[in-house]
Amino acid sequence: MTWPLTASDVVLDAYVRSRQLELASSLDHKKAIYLDTKFWIILRDVVTGIRNDPIDLELLLLLRKGVGNGKIFCPISDSTLGELLKKADVKSREVIADLIDELSLGVTLIPYDVRAGTELAHFLHSAVTPTEVLPLDQLVWSKLSYVMGFLHPRGTPFDPATELTMQKMFFDHMWTLSMREMVDRIGDSALPDPERFEALAERLNELNTLHTGELRSFAQAYENEVHGILDIFMDVAIDIVSQMVQAKHGGGHELDPEQRKAEGKQLHNLLFAAFKRGRAKDALPSLHIPASLHAAIRWNRQQRLKANDFLDFRHATAALGYCDAFFTERSLRALVTANHIALDRRYGCDVVASPEEAVSYLQSSILQTKE
Repeated sequence: MTWPLTASDVVLDAYVRSRQLELASSLDHKKAIYLDTKFWIILRDVVTGIRNDPIDLELLLLLRKGVGNGKIFCPISDSTLGELLKKADVKSREVIADLIDELSLGVTLIPYDVRAGTELAHFLHSAVTPTEVLPLDQLVWSKLSYVMGFLHPRGTPFDPATELTMQKMFFDHMWTLSMREMVDRIGDSALPDPERFEALAERLNELNTLHTGELRSFAQAYENEVHGILDIFMDVAIDIVSQMVQAKHGGGHELDPEQRKAEGKQLHNLLFAAFKRGRAKDALPSLHIPASLHAAIRWNRQQRLKANDFLDFRHATAALGYCDAFFTERSLRALVTANHIALDRRYGCDVVASPEEAVSYLQSSILQTKE
């Protein structure tokens, strides 16, 4: 969001936040289990009859039981949606949509970029007014219709008060929209291609090869990645600080390019120091997790980035940062649980990598049942 904020912006933001807090409260005492694309496809194929292995059938049964008795929910993320729906035909989309509606309870994490910005805002506000910030895990949940972010009608021909009322009504309507309703409206229309990462992967592999002799440790690789990801989000951080100053002192004077450059350098140094001390690793999972994973690939000289790694890393960032369990591929589990990273231990997220392991986890850790 740009600044300075109008009065209507502030009121609308407060209204949206109140609904998010209501949603977060409704999820109390439920375990969040994040399914990556592999597991959603397994469940889809069980429903359509393509798979009939007893362990796959049991997995779907246990997930439904856990959701039905109020113990779990299976949120999605912006990374989930495009992957699942892009190549599916209408019938397959409907099956996936029904599964998501049933198992997610209509819940998604806010998009990655928004989530990272929310973490930064929370971290920076906490440094100034620690008693006035809400718990971060109450600010990251949304409903399926807003899986790609919040959008509000703007620029209507009505006066500000009427437009604000319309925005709230529109938001309330969208808040209740199911994934099936969204898919029915899409029909057989082509979905936008997700980000294409082939060229980026190749370019980064070339750079890694070129500079491989310069790396002396995983720690060095990690610090390089932290510098890079801070550069990406520095404009967001500057805007957050500017809003904080505006809220405290009033006025809406925008920084000129030189001021932004100086502010950005100072902020970058402060945030990097927080990563060095370790505090930012817990407070900014959406920055620490991808930095760690990319650093691990760089440090393993035998491994090359693949295009799909970027999507896998987004899934891992969503799951590890905010969920209790992550059902994923074996290779990704090996990466996130490696001793020099140990992201599962840092964020308290159990990682399993097969339907058999998932069934065992659900039986013993969630549902406490015995066959």
